[in-house]
Amino acid sequence: MSTLLLVWELARKDLVLFAADRRGVLLCFAVPIVLASVFGAVFHRSDTLDDIRPRVLVVVEGDSPRLARIAEALCASPQLDARRSDAAGARRWLAEESSGVVVTLPADLGRVSVADLTGAGAKSRVGFLQHPNSQIESRWVEGVLTEIVMSELAREFLAPLAGLTRGKRLDHLRRPFEVDRQTESAGGALAAHAFSHSFCGMTLQYLLVLGLDSGLLFLRERRQGIWLRMRCAPIDFSVLLAGKAFATALVALAQIVVTFAVGAIFFGVRVNGSWPGFVLMALCAALLSAATGLVVASLGGNETRARSVSILVILTLSLLGGLWLPAFLLPGWVRTVALALPTTWAARGLEGVVWQGMTFHAVWPCALALVGFSAAFLLFAYWRLRGSEMPSKVPA
Repeated sequence: MSTLLLVWELARKDLVLFAADRRGVLLCFAVPIVLASVFGAVFHRSDTLDDIRPRVLVVVEGDSPRLARIAEALCASPQLDARRSDAAGARRWLAEESSGVVVTLPADLGRVSVADLTGAGAKSRVGFLQHPNSQIESRWVEGVLTEIVMSELAREFLAPLAGLTRGKRLDHLRRPFEVDRQTESAGGALAAHAFSHSFCGMTLQYLLVLGLDSGLLFLRERRQGIWLRMRCAPIDFSVLLAGKAFATALVALAQIVVTFAVGAIFFGVRVNGSWPGFVLMALCAALLSAATGLVVASLGGNETRARSVSILVILTLSLLGGLWLPAFLLPGWVRTVALALPTTWAARGLEGVVWQGMTFHAVWPCALALVGFSAAFLLFAYWRLRGSEMPSKVPA
């Protein structure tokens, strides 16, 4: 019997055992789909910004006409969900809510002039009281307020220019341009599609979990003596390990196909980049899943301890590697450290070909990185497993 045929027969044995547990098979394919759907639904946003306007309360500490105009402009801004309030009511509101910003307009803001733009002298201090979850929204509100105040000062600057004001009103002075804002559709090559990210991330995470289950099965076979009986057969050790890895890789590929098929049918997930690149990343991800399983098996110990430690490692790799949240939302030091993790390169390559329009040429560095990590894991597993079966030397 040829080596390749022997590897296939060993893998087929594991596939038959895998298929025998029908509930396990159902969970294996259903869990990543459910997780991806939930994550995608949570982070999905419509093409309009109406549902993500920051909620703002405006507190006015003076009665000047300018302060009234600024407060009115804030409340009327289409970029904010703002309304007037008193200081005590604003603090109570912020304590009861899960997000929000309170803007306090001081009395001296109504007395600033164009001369204050030079930076000379003390400046008016506008108070921003923000919920701990609303730091980004606070910056958003600051930008809107800056635009409104600058428009007020521009009226004063332009008023003496008779050529511009003769027969014209400056009460409705606005910026001299409009924004043509468009959101790329889910099928576009550069679509920042929440479901595309979630299906990539959750698929990769569950491939690691699949590898974990494969390693735990290996440990169970060793405990039950099944592995010892297989070792007694005239089969090379590397062929036995290849059969294990091949079975895990085949299940991983099937999981990728099923998960992305559901994503395409129900959530509009599309491969907007290179299809050969997607196939390459799927093969590399399946190889990583198989290598992960052998690493778990090589670490030894009982199944409970191995499962606890491995789950902690997998969740950490998923978070730091950008499988849960897009990498640009993570702190800079996390993105730097994550370059040493296989999940980072897996997510970068798979997301690149799915919704970032990555070409086959561009995906090669990610694929090579995954192959490198997988090769290192396989060599480590082979060294550990081979060493654990070497007979101990008996002193003379």
